[in-house]
Amino acid sequence: MPSDLNRDEWVTALPRALVAGFVKTDKDFQEKAQTSGTTVTFLIIEGWVITVASVGDSHCILESAEGTIYHLSEDHRLECNEEERIRITASGGEVGRLNTGGGAEIGPLRCWPGGLCLSRSIGDMDVGEYIVPVPYVKQVKLSTAGGRIIISSDGVWDALSADQALDCCRGMLPDAAAAQIVKEALHEKGLRDDTTCIVIDILPQDKPMAPLPPPKKPGKGVFKSMFRKKSSESSSQIDQEYIEPDVVEELFEDGSAMLSERLDTKYPLCNMFRLFMCAVCQVELKPGEGISIHAGSSNPGKLRPWDGPFLCLSCQEKKEAMEGRRPFGDGSSRHSSGSD
Repeated sequence: MPSDLNRDEWVTALPRALVAGFVKTDKDFQEKAQTSGTTVTFLIIEGWVITVASVGDSHCILESAEGTIYHLSEDHRLECNEEERIRITASGGEVGRLNTGGGAEIGPLRCWPGGLCLSRSIGDMDVGEYIVPVPYVKQVKLSTAGGRIIISSDGVWDALSADQALDCCRGMLPDAAAAQIVKEALHEKGLRDDTTCIVIDILPQDKPMAPLPPPKKPGKGVFKSMFRKKSSESSSQIDQEYIEPDVVEELFEDGSAMLSERLDTKYPLCNMFRLFMCAVCQVELKPGEGISIHAGSSNPGKLRPWDGPFLCLSCQEKKEAMEGRRPFGDGSSRHSSGSD
């Protein structure tokens, strides 16, 4: 992120900066020969603006004070994401279930080589590079009434729906709510996978939340009452505004796996990428060294190869590998074992 941005520019630049940051982190894993990878759900709160970048099957949900649930991440499990299955096979990967021999296949859909159940992650070096670290990014502006955010790994969401996770912790402070969600998930299915949770409450200014006992019949809208202003003058203008707060505004959403689309200079802040600096790893480039992110584009009439942003040779190779334009390893065939 450039250091000379004001607050609004900084918020606007976040989605593109997070894409570059995720890809750079994946490259750092590779340079350190870290073969074990991870899902990531990365959340930044700036005032009332919430920005979430995610790869994998950990998820983030938001319940606004009005009682509406927003999904701020995308599921990158191959089993439930047809678009990602198409992308991987088009890039040269193979999607199928674990082969136990004799033609029998078991378990969830996996990507081969490597046997990963996910189409996106950071640091999985033993799978093809079409398992990309390019995140789905969503940015929303919360209403001034506040809201509750839950970030959990797949062990929670395999056991609980968003409604169930929110309902089981009504009236609890964040730390207690997170513990209750994990407890509820374990009660439903036991410990079958990573089961972790973080709960964050964004409160209206100068309106601290008083702990409330869990209602006997939890339901939507109960969270709203936790944020509602306590006032004896229920007909006052202030209280009326609090009963009917402004709604959540969706500012940005993009889940493309193509770097040339995600780092396009048509984005409002063209000055984010310096002429002689790699847009991903931030290494300084000598004049003539940089490779336009649009190089090799299938739509040359719209995107010109001399337009920035620019990549260093290493990041350009990474981009080509993710697009299936550079072979990965020896092109191993399907393995007889794999890991989540």
